[in-house]
Amino acid sequence: MARILYGAPETEREEENNLVARLRKKHKVEYLNDFLGFVFEISRCKDSRLLPQKYDLVVYDTKSYGENWLPEVRAEHFKHTITPYFEKKETPIIILADAEIKDEIENWIEKRAFHCLAQPYSIDEVVKKVNSLLPKARRKK
Repeated sequence: MARILYGAPETEREEENNLVARLRKKHKVEYLNDFLGFVFEISRCKDSRLLPQKYDLVVYDTKSYGENWLPEVRAEHFKHTITPYFEKKETPIIILADAEIKDEIENWIEKRAFHCLAQPYSIDEVVKKVNSLLPKARRKK
C-alpha cells in the first residue's frame, strides 16, 4: 500500500473527490485542502535525520492555492512560490494542471521533472500514472 499526499483546492470537499476515493481502494491517501498543512507535509517527502520519509507520491491540484485569482497570477505564483516546495524531493510529483494555467506552466513542470496531467482528466489516466510512478513493492500490496 502506497502512501500518497494529495493537495486539493480549499473549496473542494473530500467526500466529493472521486479520484481520491478510487486511490484509497489500494493506497493510503492523506487529503489536504489546507495549503499550509500541505506545505508542512511536503517536508515529509524526503528522508532526513529529523523526519523520515512519509509519502511515496504527491498529487497536487493547481487550484489548491489562489483558486480565485486571475490565471496569470496563479501561473506565476505556482512557478515561483509553489514549485520551490517540490524541488529536491525524492518523491515523484504529479501536477493536475487546470485548463486556465496549463499552457503557462507545462514547460516549467517538465523542466523540473514533475509529471503533468491536464484537467479535466480521466480518473483511469491518473490512476495509471500513479501506479507507473510508485515503487513496485508499494503497488502490489
